[in-house]
Amino acid sequence: MLEEKRQYDSSLKFEKKGEGLVTGWTTPAPSKPVEPEARISSNVLCVRGVNGFDDNEVCKAIFITSADKSWSQISTAKPFGLTKSISNAHASPVLSISSLPGPYVFSTSMSGQLMVHDGRGQLLDKCRDHMKYAVQVVSSVTRHGKWIVATAGWDQKVHIYAPEQALAERFEPTTGSSDDETPHLEGLLRDPVHTITLPSNPESMVIVQHPDTQDTYLVLSRRDSTFLYYYCITPTSAESSSSRPSEATYSVQEMGKQNLAPHSNAWIAFTPSCLAVSPTDPTLVAVATSHLPHMKLIIVRLLFPFSSSDFVSNDDVQTQPQTQASQARAALAVQDREDKAIKLHVSTMSPQTPYSTPQVVWRPGGSGVFVNADDGVVRGIDTDTGKVVSLLRAHEVGSKVRTLYAGFESGGDGDGKGREILVSGGFDKKVFVWRVAA
Repeated sequence: MLEEKRQYDSSLKFEKKGEGLVTGWTTPAPSKPVEPEARISSNVLCVRGVNGFDDNEVCKAIFITSADKSWSQISTAKPFGLTKSISNAHASPVLSISSLPGPYVFSTSMSGQLMVHDGRGQLLDKCRDHMKYAVQVVSSVTRHGKWIVATAGWDQKVHIYAPEQALAERFEPTTGSSDDETPHLEGLLRDPVHTITLPSNPESMVIVQHPDTQDTYLVLSRRDSTFLYYYCITPTSAESSSSRPSEATYSVQEMGKQNLAPHSNAWIAFTPSCLAVSPTDPTLVAVATSHLPHMKLIIVRLLFPFSSSDFVSNDDVQTQPQTQASQARAALAVQDREDKAIKLHVSTMSPQTPYSTPQVVWRPGGSGVFVNADDGVVRGIDTDTGKVVSLLRAHEVGSKVRTLYAGFESGGDGDGKGREILVSGGFDKKVFVWRVAA
């Protein structure tokens, strides 16, 4: 206990409190748990909303995946009833889900398989390019409206796909019975346009747009590294003018990295295990780390690397001789820039073990975040002060809260947005929809 206390005291000097980062924790906030009318017989692995606030739309449905390979789809209107259930959606437990407007649902599983379904639950295409767990799938659209999908697996690889969007949009769903294991649109996903091979397993990734150039970037973290790695996805053909989506090709180039512990003397201080982009500021990311014994939360500004046109030429470099002192000053300048980008670095007091899966989600208004824990409690963090301002208790004491999702329930006036909700799922085989108390 004394050694743990010493480690905790030494880590405090690296903490950084927020200084007017956003508006602070707003109220009312989700606090009342409602258990949806869905039968769940095994551990909950993932909860995700379809067409949520990330797409500036009210959430239309919530998917729940569990270890028995099944999906449950529930309504986003109280009492959150079951609308659809798909047994054996994959050949193994489904670990991650992402959606694009349509809706089209992309999911990955423990077997390394990627599947895409339409809004009716019909299988459009599938592939298996990962040899081990496909732990995450993310999807987005480029500035010309083309689909980009990326999957991360524990085979130390990240695959990037450019599915044939027009093929999916022209598909007319069938009404008759068919073999659920046979894709209706084989070849929709195509082969990966690029594969990133890493020295360790990828942990988390997000797809963001450069605020100035609008280029598409894949930002990822990997195990045993405190860095964020930037990959620029650029079209190598006339993406916007191509009449056939299959003619559009892409190049993926590693542009740089950003250290989340620039002044740390430790070799590996933590691992960024979950990245979440702010819904109000796409250059701001919340990072849940695998720090022991309690999760560290980092709010950081993305430092997009300079484009190749911004680099100085080789002739200019040759005219400026590099000395050991100049190299040290340049390295220190980079560290100072990375340190200034960290807006918040605090302990959430959420207990973790080496086998935990840290999760963080933003509140829809960007005024705070929720994090999971292994003690059955969901904690709300004020991103202005870094304080734990909300403790949500409904899961069994001591059980792992595995997954979180935040958005809006349906049934509101005007834009259709109702109250703010938080969805949590855990290893107690339960899902709770946290609503704002009336």
